[in-house]
Amino acid sequence: MSESTELLLQTAHRIFTDLSTVECVNSLEQGLWAQRLWDALEENGLAKALLPVGSGGSELGLADGVALLKVAGFHAAPIPLAEHWLAGLALVDAGQSLPGGALTIAPPDPASSALPGTHRRVPWGRSLPVVALSGVDGQRRLKLYPRAVVLKQDANLAGEPRDDLDLARSESSLDAASSMDATRWLALGALMRSAQMAGALQRCLALASGYAMERKQFGRPLAAFQAIQQELALLAGEVAAVDAAVDAAADAAQGGDGLFDIAVAKARASMAVDAATRIAHQVHGAMGFTYEHRLHHYSKRLWSWRDDFGNEVYWNTLLGRKALEVGGEGLWPFLTRLGSCAAA
Repeated sequence: MSESTELLLQTAHRIFTDLSTVECVNSLEQGLWAQRLWDALEENGLAKALLPVGSGGSELGLADGVALLKVAGFHAAPIPLAEHWLAGLALVDAGQSLPGGALTIAPPDPASSALPGTHRRVPWGRSLPVVALSGVDGQRRLKLYPRAVVLKQDANLAGEPRDDLDLARSESSLDAASSMDATRWLALGALMRSAQMAGALQRCLALASGYAMERKQFGRPLAAFQAIQQELALLAGEVAAVDAAVDAAADAAQGGDGLFDIAVAKARASMAVDAATRIAHQVHGAMGFTYEHRLHHYSKRLWSWRDDFGNEVYWNTLLGRKALEVGGEGLWPFLTRLGSCAAA
């Protein structure tokens, strides 16, 4: 990691530590927008970090962007940073400039049976301009809706807005040709959400380990008991596996489509959620189930995020189809070829 990236991540940690506080995260459930936090990200160039310099960005690579999103997940940042980045990338790809302020997206939903023009569970859809792709590949259009028609206001378990929108009855301020592939857009979203999940899992481990060192039973810290050590080791293993999968996917996506690696990362992150949250809450005991403790900020997000941008079933199905495509004789060479590409 370069020195400039280290400085960027330090800046992000400082901003999120100062502004993504317990009060800020809790206020999300009351429908409040974290304006001070978003303003700080914009002032420090983080809101446009992935965009080209000509578009006001820092042209940050995907691997560094993923590292930054891990920081956001570690602090349970109550803002749609990944969605804003995806919207910005799509607009720049279409040769368009970004309007001021935060943006969200209506991403392709592989599991949706909604009517054409209807998009379900759009993050922050009620309050932010929405960027959406329409049409088929080769004739795809990118549209920007400053104010979408809301069919239903809802939220995920963490209190993050997830709204049903009728874009067919919404007025767009932009309608441009786009070369952005819908599958690529979905995959980038899955990669970014996996990075946030990796950060949240890291925080679960940090909270559980810290509590086990501080809390005493029978005159000894919980961490001194073999049963607790074993559970924390299992949790650490889940965190390490997800972290490695996300980093590998970011490297692969930087040099190509990285679809297989992204599928592995999203499926692995989703698979880790049940075990990781169970262990973290069990180590904390009754304390971990109270609203006052921060652990629920991460467990609720993990339970929600695993279904975003394709759930575990969707990405595992893609992996299974790829395995069938290359066949029994070709699977190992395919996997090792991926590994050598990532290493290069």
